[in-house]
Amino acid sequence: MTDFAEYADPRFLEDPTTVPLVLRAAEFSDDAEVLDGLAHSGVNSEVLRKIAHNPATAERTLEYLVERDERWMTYPVTRRMDLSAEFIERIARRLTDRNAIYHASSAPCADETTLRYLAEHPSAPAAVAETVGARLGDIVHAAT
Repeated sequence: MTDFAEYADPRFLEDPTTVPLVLRAAEFSDDAEVLDGLAHSGVNSEVLRKIAHNPATAERTLEYLVERDERWMTYPVTRRMDLSAEFIERIARRLTDRNAIYHASSAPCADETTLRYLAEHPSAPAAVAETVGARLGDIVHAAT
């Protein structure tokens, strides 16, 4: 299963009898290589979200998920409590989507520098400055 992306028949992922198996693998596998292969195999967003929440998923796979679909994968990736502030910083510095920036601003593991960067990002919605200000206990003015 490690080389799932390379060898899987694309019809396997769409077969109604195998979809629950793929979802279970994404949710419960404890093998980072399996999860990485699954993420690269063209699975749907429901499977990708399961991979993002799985504690066995490697950071490189999480980065790939955000890279692949910044708008919808930033939230499940940044909600994780087992990620370092440095990892959240790396993700935050790549974001361009307004929704992704908003989601990253409430990441529990984000440090002050990352939060301030997100609040000052030119694409950040006004709510990001409010969220960051509330988290840091001060007022951060959004760029207008």
